Amino acid sequence: MRLIAIGLLGFLLAACGGSSSSNSSSGGGAAAGGLASWPASQQGEDPPPAPEQFEPIISNGDTLASMLPANIVNRLFDPVAFGYTVNDISDPIIVEHMVRASFAQLQDGSRLQHAYHWYGHPYENSEVALIPVEFSNRYGTKLYGEIVLPYAAKGSPREGPFPVIIALQGLNTNVAMYRWWHRLFADNGYMVFAFDFSGQGHSDDEGEGDPGNNLHDAQDAMRYLFEQSSIASVLNTEQVGVIGHSMGAGAVLRVQEQEASNATEPNPVRIRAAVAAATVGESVSASPIPIMIQTGDHDGPIAPIPFANPAIVRPLYDSFEGDRAFIVAEASTHGQHTNYPLLPTATWGREIAANYSLAWMNYYLRDDAAALAVLEGGHPHLSFLHDSATRINGVEKAYRGNGLAPDPAEFQ
Repeated sequence: MRLIAIGLLGFLLAACGGSSSSNSSSGGGAAAGGLASWPASQQGEDPPPAPEQFEPIISNGDTLASMLPANIVNRLFDPVAFGYTVNDISDPIIVEHMVRASFAQLQDGSRLQHAYHWYGHPYENSEVALIPVEFSNRYGTKLYGEIVLPYAAKGSPREGPFPVIIALQGLNTNVAMYRWWHRLFADNGYMVFAFDFSGQGHSDDEGEGDPGNNLHDAQDAMRYLFEQSSIASVLNTEQVGVIGHSMGAGAVLRVQEQEASNATEPNPVRIRAAVAAATVGESVSASPIPIMIQTGDHDGPIAPIPFANPAIVRPLYDSFEGDRAFIVAEASTHGQHTNYPLLPTATWGREIAANYSLAWMNYYLRDDAAALAVLEGGHPHLSFLHDSATRINGVEKAYRGNGLAPDPAEFQ
């Protein structure tokens, strides 16, 4: 059973990489009462059943789980950043999800060359309330997006206007791979809009004349959200942030460039703060908006090259003119910001990514003073080899973690 399951899943392991007019929409509180109830939403899509002959094997995942003493193996593997992988292989629900998704990917129109299926994660799919949408970029290419509603649509749109997070994805990925991050912000009262860049996920390939410009796709997504979407009236145009991973982090940096006073292609709505996760050595000009860089000791970025990436990315952080943060997670990899099962990273990596990215947006979009304690409080699993750093309100601080310190009791 173990060899069958792992054999079916192993080929999926790959990594994410990097590439590459005036303000509009009133938003704000005056319009918040215009939407009486949320438009129809749905959960994330789970894979369909596998072919009938394989279902008995797939549904016997408990056998695999019993082979792995996860409480011990997790601790042994965390130092080399395989915590999530061990957790995933020992969970029969995830094993079944991945095998079914692998079969579905062969016949559902997925881009097989991208390696990743578009069925997300079983524990994240059920916790979101999303509105799937389609819109066209300025070149006429049809793009797929997901509007993730605040509080899983359990509240009322009249509680708005809501702060907004625009989420940008990595190379060869899709929106479902980041639902944990989208849900983090949505569960804390943000409206989140994530979309597939042209040529990725459910979006169409670039049509004739479409250069695949990620900045333009991101700006066109903003324009759609604030001017055409069904929830535009409950968005706060004064509280807009952008987050992105890998190639999406590069796009975040391009977006923040357009907030400079001399921007050549200003964003359609003002961006107030940014988080660029697992950036791949971009060279950009700075703007005044607060920007956070997140990376990990084992971010390669494409293959894990331990300990090198933070030093490569640090000059980018040092070039920023305004408030800034540089967060390096201990033993975390390029997969730290995805919820794709089996991508290896340290088990604490997502906690660090979540705590710091949410606090950054809460502080700069919502003026939440309590968030400053998180941003300047350190974390025991920040890198102990590279400095993490912040410059907030002109005050520079540096942080390091405590290093790996296994609890001997876990091995008894």
